[in-house]
Amino acid sequence: MGIVQRQSLKNSIVNYLGIIIGGLSTMFIYPLDWELYGEIQFSLSSAILLSAFFSLGSHSLVNKYFPYFEKTKTKGFLSLLFIYSGINILLVSFLLFIFRQPFTSFLEIGGFDVDQLNEHLFVIFPLGILMVYIAILRAHSYNYARIVYPDMISNFSLKFAVPVFILLSYFSITDYQITGWLLVIFHLLITALLMFYINSLKGLDFSFGVIKNTSKNKHIEMIRYMLYGAMNHVGNILVYKIDVVMIGLLLSTTKVGYYSIFLFLSVVIEIPTKAVFQITGPMISRAFEEDKISEIQSLYKKSSANLYIIGIVLFSLIWMNIGTFFEVMTNGEDLIIYKTVFLLLALTKIVDMLTSINFSIISYSKYFRVNTLFILILAISNVILNYILIQEFDIVGAALSTTISMLIFNILKTVFVYFKYKIHPFTWPLVIISIFLVAAVALPLLLPVIFESIIFSMLISGLFLLIFIFVVYRLNISIEINRFIDKYSAKILK
Repeated sequence: MGIVQRQSLKNSIVNYLGIIIGGLSTMFIYPLDWELYGEIQFSLSSAILLSAFFSLGSHSLVNKYFPYFEKTKTKGFLSLLFIYSGINILLVSFLLFIFRQPFTSFLEIGGFDVDQLNEHLFVIFPLGILMVYIAILRAHSYNYARIVYPDMISNFSLKFAVPVFILLSYFSITDYQITGWLLVIFHLLITALLMFYINSLKGLDFSFGVIKNTSKNKHIEMIRYMLYGAMNHVGNILVYKIDVVMIGLLLSTTKVGYYSIFLFLSVVIEIPTKAVFQITGPMISRAFEEDKISEIQSLYKKSSANLYIIGIVLFSLIWMNIGTFFEVMTNGEDLIIYKTVFLLLALTKIVDMLTSINFSIISYSKYFRVNTLFILILAISNVILNYILIQEFDIVGAALSTTISMLIFNILKTVFVYFKYKIHPFTWPLVIISIFLVAAVALPLLLPVIFESIIFSMLISGLFLLIFIFVVYRLNISIEINRFIDKYSAKILK
């Protein structure tokens, strides 16, 4: 087994272990202190947002220009990235300091809780800086085909740390102030561990002579690429993190805690998409290189069918048993009135899975810059909708704004791909199985009393999924799924 396959397999195991730990923490630990959990999520999301401005796309240079520096044997590539990032951080910090008063006045006029932001600055600011360097170090480890340990150090470890921080506070050992400093120290430790790990790969290459040894034209080229990457990165962060930040500033950190639980549940649905994107990316790139649009169309339809089917299965399993989930969960009764949040976020993920690899198709085409435009449209619409709808509909408004923004985003991408290449992911069998999606949504809403029973909800959802899988199999929508069913049904029937 090659290094890529080994790393992919190990990474999958780590991801699924992370989901199990996250699931147990979501059910039994995070609800012990909604406010503190919300404080942590608000601080992390705000720091990620700040880090996007601090980095100004510097992490996008790591994989793009590493081959050039390796080929030319120019030492100090990592130190050059650190210097760029340091300059960016100083520049953005200076601008924030100069315009702090107008910025806070603007937030106050908009109804945002500025005191909430000020109370968390001691955590957000250092975390924002550390996250810039963590992103660079993680990306640099990928240059050596290493993804597992960096992911364990930076992401997997946090899934252990946050529950521990919650428990320490719950048993009155710490308070938020101490928890905030623990978050900063923990990320400082992550940075140090990543540096030690990269050093073990002989990749900790520091040489401040790199500034002189790199040509002026190459500096200009890298800075241009960095700023282009910044637009994409800031846009992405505004799309995926602004809801949590705005809930914290417009409502409360307790509501952030509620919302974050539903975010976790919805993310479970889209787990298979990451693997599909990783596998299809190089295939799409090669197909464009060989001008084989028919191959891209085939990938488009297959990935759409597979992801849509899996999405419906996972959604049905969670949505039909969400009452049971709340009953088993610590303080689950606090979330019952907000279950629409999960419904909206989950349906957003399913639409994203249905339209599948349209973003990758545009990314690997000659029209790749269009994705930046679409991301910026998505980011702006998401910010505006969140501001309006959160104040009107509470955290349901945040979910609704995400649904509307992502729907617009996916329509734009799908229409663009069809307009340029005359390909789309839709087939008639997908329309047929959409009936099951509608039924999965409607049944718990129309028959709430039945789904209040743990036994009945499990029986109905189990029967529903058996019928759905049977129909999918008979329609032969996915060769891969049919082969999977044949393989394991044969083993069971032996």
